[in-house]
Formats: sequence, structure tokens, C-alpha cells
Amino acid sequence: MLQAVIFDFDGVLCPTSIRQEKWFKFYAERNDKEWPFSSFDEFLTSYNRACALPGGVQNVYDELGLPCDMKDKSHPVWPAYIEFNQKNPSELYEGVKETIEEIWSLGQLGKDPLRNRRLRLAINTSNSWKSIYNDLLKGGILPYFDAHITEETLRAYHGIDGDCMKKPASVSLSFLLGLIGSEGEYTLHVGDTRNDLHASQKIIRLNPQKPESVITVGACYGYEGRVTLEQGVQLPSGETVHFNHLIDTPKELVEIVKNLL
Repeated sequence: MLQAVIFDFDGVLCPTSIRQEKWFKFYAERNDKEWPFSSFDEFLTSYNRACALPGGVQNVYDELGLPCDMKDKSHPVWPAYIEFNQKNPSELYEGVKETIEEIWSLGQLGKDPLRNRRLRLAINTSNSWKSIYNDLLKGGILPYFDAHITEETLRAYHGIDGDCMKKPASVSLSFLLGLIGSEGEYTLHVGDTRNDLHASQKIIRLNPQKPESVITVGACYGYEGRVTLEQGVQLPSGETVHFNHLIDTPKELVEIVKNLL
């Protein structure tokens, strides 16, 4: 029986890729830079390639010739980003709120659902809690989640530095499974990249000799798209693994959950 559903944030709950294109267009115009892409798909392909390299999003700024030092919190890029956010409030994907509500309702037992919850919902993201809190609150889904792992969680954990935040990394899923008291084989992990798939394999918790893997769902409406997600990912062992399920809309997740309850 399914025990929990873990959601990535960017590209699964929130259309971050679309928002990123808007932001970089905004910042390019602010710096009198010509926009080099003729379509969203062209931008996203370039963005994903740059982010996969060491340095992550900093590479996108560098390739576009835009001033930014992501390690310098006093850099002028941050006031510009705050202005952008004020003018362009973020929203959840269409159908996400209804999907979360229905999955939450499916996972209830007893007359008092708040005291008899059997299916736990959680968020696993490398974003900061501050950056996603308002989106979850305004979107009306914040109360449905039992736990979350964010950037602050790992940075506060003794002995873990910034390098452990780089994907793929299963350490956050390991922590989260412990927080929600769920076993990997009875847990869904919904992600939108092959890095999410990679991180879902061989999660080490209590016994390094017995790693766990979770049930994986690839959100094809997110960053990488169906064609890329269908390719799966090759593990260091040489084995190629694939998502257990692929969905093209958030609401398709409901049927998967129903079949596993």
C-alpha cells in the first residue's frame, strides 16, 4: 500500500521554466542585451544544457553576457530579481491544486481525516523555503504537506556543505523518508528531470548494504520533456533505469495513486 508521495517543486508544482525565460528576458532588456532565442524551446534547451554544467544557473548569465555573481548577495542582480517578482507573481501549474486536494482526500482514513492520515505528502527541493513558501500558500496547497526538505535543511545539517546540494543527490530523499516515516518501495517520487530519476535510486538510510529505491513518476510537462525523460538515465554501475510512470499533466497522477493505494 502506498505510504507517501514526494514532489519536486520546480517543473512539477510550479512552471519555473516559463518563469525563468520571463526573468532572463526582463534582465536582458534591463541590461540592453539582445534576446538570442527565437522560441521558448530554444531557450529551454540552452538553459538545461548550461545548468547541467559545473556552476549551474551562473552559466546561463555568463553565456547571455548578463552581469551576475550568484555567490554575492549584494550584487545588483538581486534587487532586479525582487522587482521582477513583484511585477510577475508566480503561480502553480493549472490543475496542481485540484490534484493535491484529491490525492490528499484519497489518503484519508476514519471520520476525522486530520487525525487518521495514512498517505503523507512531502516536498523535496533544492530551493530555499523562503522562495517557495508564498507560492504554496497563495496556491492553497501548503496545508496538505506533512514535511519538506529545502536548501536550509541540508545547510543546517552538521557536516553537509554546499556541494551536497548538487543534483543528482539522494541525501535529501533519505532525510525525507525518515521524516515522514515511509519506506522507499511504498513511496512515489514525482520529478521532472533525469537527475530526479537518478537521485531516486539506491537511497542509503540506516543500512548501506540495503539501499532503497522509490517509485518514480516523470512529469513530462516540466523542464526536460517526454522525449528526454523516456531515455532514462545510466547509473555509475552501467545500468540504465527508467521512470516507472510518465505523466503529461498533473491530474494524471491521481490515477497512479489510486492504483497503488
